[in-house]
Amino acid sequence: MNVPALVEVEGNAKRTLDKQQYERFLPIVRRIAMRAARRIPKHIAVADLVSCGWLGLMEAFQRAAPGMASDEFEAYASYRIRGAMLDYLRSLDTSSKQARRASRELARTIRTLSKELSRAPTESEIAARLGLDERAYHDYLARLAESGMTRLEIFDFDHEQVESGFEAADDAVARRELEDALADAVTALPQRLQIVLALYYQEECTLREIGAVLNLSESMASRLHTEAVHRLRAAIGKE
Repeated sequence: MNVPALVEVEGNAKRTLDKQQYERFLPIVRRIAMRAARRIPKHIAVADLVSCGWLGLMEAFQRAAPGMASDEFEAYASYRIRGAMLDYLRSLDTSSKQARRASRELARTIRTLSKELSRAPTESEIAARLGLDERAYHDYLARLAESGMTRLEIFDFDHEQVESGFEAADDAVARRELEDALADAVTALPQRLQIVLALYYQEECTLREIGAVLNLSESMASRLHTEAVHRLRAAIGKE
């Protein structure tokens, strides 16, 4: 791979993406791309994510505030790299309108049942409300997983539009409130779903690895992950 062209920066900032910077940031861009690749459909190439990551990095060089410390700039650049990759993934629009409607319907159904029952609904109760038997409900979850509707981006791959490298005070408060709400929602999940989320988002296990740990098939692990994500979306009002 050739070293990207130098980035000209206006003002007093003299940052340029030269060979030294390229070698420094290459592992960061690739690490973010590899982490993202574990969460997306297999037909999306890691190389495409890396290319988008470089665009985000060059934008970071262009927008960085003059005099930004090296460690602050690295954190800011990581935001931009992740942001560029996420924008690319969103632009693909791999989820059909039908899949998005189905995902919203599932989250709303779980939320409605939770209010009516004053507790978390069981899988059979959710399926019944959707007018599905057990097998059809499992197929429903599988289709949502295949369509890409199971990424809970606010966990580990979402990004803020940070211009200065720091969150505004209101944004930071909102994020902390969301994190608190998520923590409460996670603890209210059945234990098996909590384990699936912990293995997937904290330990960065693949669905196949989660299945092996829990003695489940990969498809079953995928269904559990899909259900867990939609239960969380229902709990925090995010569809």
